[in-house]
Amino acid sequence: MSAKVSPSPPLYTTFLVYCALQVAFVSFLFSYYNVEVGPIIQPVVKWVIEKAEEIPLVKRTFISLRTLVIGDEVNEENTKTIKKSTPKQKEATVEVHPLDADLSYLPVFSSEQLSFFDGSRPSKDVCLALLGRVYNVQRGHKHYAPGGGYHFFAGKDATRAFVTGDFTEAGLIDDVSGLSHQDILGIQEWSNFYEKEYELVGLLQGTYYDAEGHVTERMREVIGLIEDAKLWKAAQTKEAEVFPPCNSEWHKDSGGRVWCTTKSGGIHREWTGVPRKLFNPGTKTSRCACVKNFGPPLSSYADVDEEGTRGDLDNPNLHEYPGCSPTSNSCKLQES
Repeated sequence: MSAKVSPSPPLYTTFLVYCALQVAFVSFLFSYYNVEVGPIIQPVVKWVIEKAEEIPLVKRTFISLRTLVIGDEVNEENTKTIKKSTPKQKEATVEVHPLDADLSYLPVFSSEQLSFFDGSRPSKDVCLALLGRVYNVQRGHKHYAPGGGYHFFAGKDATRAFVTGDFTEAGLIDDVSGLSHQDILGIQEWSNFYEKEYELVGLLQGTYYDAEGHVTERMREVIGLIEDAKLWKAAQTKEAEVFPPCNSEWHKDSGGRVWCTTKSGGIHREWTGVPRKLFNPGTKTSRCACVKNFGPPLSSYADVDEEGTRGDLDNPNLHEYPGCSPTSNSCKLQES
């Protein structure tokens, strides 16, 4: 009766080394590319590697393999702990893309596709859209993920809500119709913020970009609204220099009061001025303005006397406060 033949030690060791190397190589690839192997496979792979490393030849081979695949030098005395390789954060490069820039080379998302990046899925980064541009905001995960203060922006384009503060379903939309010049400028500021702080990763098909990634007519209209808002802002700044806002106060017992100083309204100047109601014919609203009351005028209007000595007192959009001396730099407001 013949004796049972067992594999020779060299053959057994060679086979074990071969199997261990295959498992190790696959394990390293999973770690390097951040692939989840699951709760069942991972313990098996770990056990095989630990047992295989008891063989000196396998241990040395593992060290060489780690250096080759991961690119890090591994301490030979601590090879049982495998450090997970994570991609380094790319240094931020400030590149603000103009709203009319050609971004058709970027991937285009549908609204449904973008909704998967709302932070509720651990396997996907958090993204949001602003004016149809999709930004990866994973770096601010704690703010944009569920439970964060800005989660309502994640996975959608809620451009309007950035300036209205309406975070209801009706307010979390991309439509900017009817917004004021100030709000339009606010949207541009938010756009510049995301361009500088986060990576632009795609475009959202819909209001501002078509399926090919080209700007829509509505985007061109919004660009026009931004330009109009800039002109309005410049005019407001110039008007504030000519007609600085008054200081104001109100007390329950004494009522309201407006007055002028050389620094009122945050506009530093050499003259004080007198309080007047400044009317805006376009909006039919008024505000208190400090008006220069001597020398040549600062404002331009029909029939202006550029050589006059009454400053801007004759501007047709100005009205005196009832019951207040025309030369006083402080006026008590009468109840209407």
